[in-house]
Amino acid sequence: RHKGWPRWQRKIYYVVAEPGEDIRSRIWAFVDTFFILCSIILFIAETEPYFKERIAEKNSTWYYVFFWGDAGCVLFFSADFLIRLVVWPGKLGFVKSVLNWLDFLAILPFFIMIITEYMISGDPNNPDAADGSKGQFVALKVLRLMRVIRLLKLARHSDQLMIIVNVLKKSLNELSILVLLWMIGIVTFGSIIYYADNNEEQSELKSIMMGCWWAVVTMSTVGYGDIVPKTGAGKVLGSVVVFLSMIFLALPMTIIVSKFSSCYDDLKYQDEDDRYYESSDEEDEEDPAEFPNHKA
Repeated sequence: RHKGWPRWQRKIYYVVAEPGEDIRSRIWAFVDTFFILCSIILFIAETEPYFKERIAEKNSTWYYVFFWGDAGCVLFFSADFLIRLVVWPGKLGFVKSVLNWLDFLAILPFFIMIITEYMISGDPNNPDAADGSKGQFVALKVLRLMRVIRLLKLARHSDQLMIIVNVLKKSLNELSILVLLWMIGIVTFGSIIYYADNNEEQSELKSIMMGCWWAVVTMSTVGYGDIVPKTGAGKVLGSVVVFLSMIFLALPMTIIVSKFSSCYDDLKYQDEDDRYYESSDEEDEEDPAEFPNHKA
């Protein structure tokens, strides 16, 4: 049996990097999910007017609740990231993992915000330090928005979600057909509606770009109603676009659904086979450096 650090490295790896392998990994996944949800709740709640006004008050209770709550979540995420970095078999594989990069991007904005806000305002805890009236601190606002990446960390704990991601990778060609047809329809119908409705004085279609926006809304059958044709020809064209868009988008969708279904079944069976062989060979493993291939 493996002794010393390799043995402990293997055990810790299965806990933090292989969700669902045993009760310890399930507990770790539950704790990780708890902190992810807490972080997202804080991210959303701090934009509510009730909390936003109170957070703006320096040294208020809510001021520290939100800051230290987010700091606690980032502390756990950082510890989780560093532990996986230490126990990961082969650091090159760690670097190549997309999920690990998402984890890194989820914690990086917090530290950049602390350093930058301290340099700007001298107060690292002020959550409104970046709200410059002239837009000087747009970069900080973008960093705050990047906190939503933490929600993607949940993908690590869902095999089904990872299978869907891999299916999307294998279906890029079919998806590109849908995007291409959609773009052709947008430019074509946007140009036609512009010239059909442009002569009307009250027309809201002042350019082909606005016509393309109208085509996007109409082809997706959303129909915001912010821009509508005023002429009879424009209204007739709008009716035709609604009808054609259903055909336009339905034709490639049949191909995509078929490919998606076949890829999903293949990857699902492959994942089940991998888990079966990993569990069968685990007790016969001789090399402590050999770990199962972790899905990126």
